[in-house]
This record gives sequence, structure tokens and C-alpha cells, in this order.
Amino acid sequence: MKKYRTPVLIVSVVIVLCAIFALVQVHGSGQDELIVQGNIRTEEIDLTAKIPGIIEQALVKEGQEVKKGDTLIVIGSESIQAKKQQAEAAASAAQAQYEKALNGARSQEVAQAKAGFDLAEKTYQRIKTLYEQEAVPANTYDQAFAQYTAAKETYEMAAQGAREEDKAAAEALVAQAKAAEQEVQSYLNDAVIKAPMDGTITSLNVSEGELISSGMPLATLTSKEKPYIEINVKETDLGMVHRGGEVAVTIAAYPDNTFQGKIVNVNQKPDFATKRATNNNGEFDVLSYGVKIELLDVNKDVYPGMTVMVNLGKIDGKQQ
Repeated sequence: MKKYRTPVLIVSVVIVLCAIFALVQVHGSGQDELIVQGNIRTEEIDLTAKIPGIIEQALVKEGQEVKKGDTLIVIGSESIQAKKQQAEAAASAAQAQYEKALNGARSQEVAQAKAGFDLAEKTYQRIKTLYEQEAVPANTYDQAFAQYTAAKETYEMAAQGAREEDKAAAEALVAQAKAAEQEVQSYLNDAVIKAPMDGTITSLNVSEGELISSGMPLATLTSKEKPYIEINVKETDLGMVHRGGEVAVTIAAYPDNTFQGKIVNVNQKPDFATKRATNNNGEFDVLSYGVKIELLDVNKDVYPGMTVMVNLGKIDGKQQ
């Protein structure tokens, strides 16, 4: 049995040495370049309903290209239309009252008040004479005096015009009515969903006649602007990331093509994903930071979410 131990031991040592040599070779080749996987991104905006109602018009379809300001969806709401009519009526009444307070009473109204005052004064003088002669009771005199006083105040107010406090009150009513109109108009504006940018409708979640609630997602608009790449780089590798530097990019859909990208931003806050402390990276956690890369020379069709490989170590064979 002893004659077999030495060959077995030698074979085991050779296997271990070969494995160690292979690992050293892979590690050595990786020192010259840092390749990080990422995804293509484009700006996306979720269009949501600010008001409840019924979809009156859906003017776009999925995949349709739109321009900024184009009307996409129209929401109908009977309650908003009713509020609009109420607000308009209130504004018209408040404006009329304000103009009356500002300009004073019309000549016909002054004349009418003067006639009422003259009649009340003559009646009062007759009743006063009779009261002094004890021909009428005190309550008749008091009633005539009250009517005379009221008619006099009405006439003086009509002749002098509205008081400043009346004008201020009327002006406040006008302002309140205008605010109500503006509020209703904002609701009407929210009922018309327009494109905030040029792009493509990548999802349409509603159809005409559908009842919706506020906050409901209606559609997704994807920008047609230049796509970009997002990658996460470990803090231990951030020394190879240089804002403004160019990097080589390979897109999984086009493995035989190499594109160029430019590092435009590094997030100031680390990503929540961390690599926990292990024997390989020491006794501390390794954080990762988001890096944004702008694609410079893409002449292929690319779509959000596509997988890419970013070479942070070399561009055109040159060391970073």
C-alpha cells in the first residue's frame, strides 16, 4: 500500500498548482481593465390624472410619436362644468355690485329716494302737529318719525354715493369670485393631458369611456432625447471613474460593435446595495455609487433596459 502514496500526493500537488496558476492569470489580465455591467436608460414620464372623471378622448396610441404640447387625453367631468357656471355667475354678480358701489346710485334711484324722503317728511310733519295737539297717540307719532328717519338716510346715501367700506366689501367679493374662477379653470386645465416633452407613447393604460380616479396612471411618455447608461461602481473602483472621461461600451444586442460613451455624472450619495465585509475585501463594507454615461456615437436602434458592458479601464486600447 505504501508504494502508491507518493504518486497520489504528487498528482494532487500538481492539480493544486495548476489551479493557482490559472487564478493568477485571470486576475492579472483583469488588472488592465474594469468592465461593469449596466443598462440603457431614457427619460420617462408617467402621466397621471389629477382629477376624477371619464375619459372623453384618447387621442394617441402606444408607439405613437408626439411633440411637446400635443393633446393626448381629455377627461370629462360634469361637476367641473357645473362649478364653472356657478363661478361665472358669481363673478358677474360681484362685478355688477362693485360697479354700483364705485359709481354710486343712478339718477333714477336718487330721484326715487328723494321722492320717498319728501313724502315721509310731509307725513311726519302732519303727524307731529297732530301729536302736539294730542290728536293722535304716541305710537302713531313714533312710526311716522321712524319712517321719516329711514327715508332720509336712504336719500342721503343715494345722493352721496357708496361709502368707502361698501366699496371695499364689493371689491373683496370681486376678488373672491375671480379666485373661484381661476380654481375652476385650473381643474379644466388638468382635464386636458398634454405632452410635456417630445417623445413616444410607450404605454397607454386607459380607453375612451373609462371611469378614472385622481392619481390613476394614464400613459407613459418616453423621451426621444439621447439615451444614457446607468452603472453602479464599487467605491474601491471609483479611482478609475473620471467625470468627462470617455469609455468603451458594448451593447449585448450588438456584440460585434464597440461604442463610445462619456461619463457625465457620479451620484453624490451611495447606492443602498453594498458588498458586505468578507475575507476578500477586508473587514469593511464596500458601497457602490451610481455613474451616468452618455452614449456618443450610437448608430443602432437601442431601447430602454438593454444590457451593456462598460469598459472603464481602456478606450481604443489606451490605459485610463
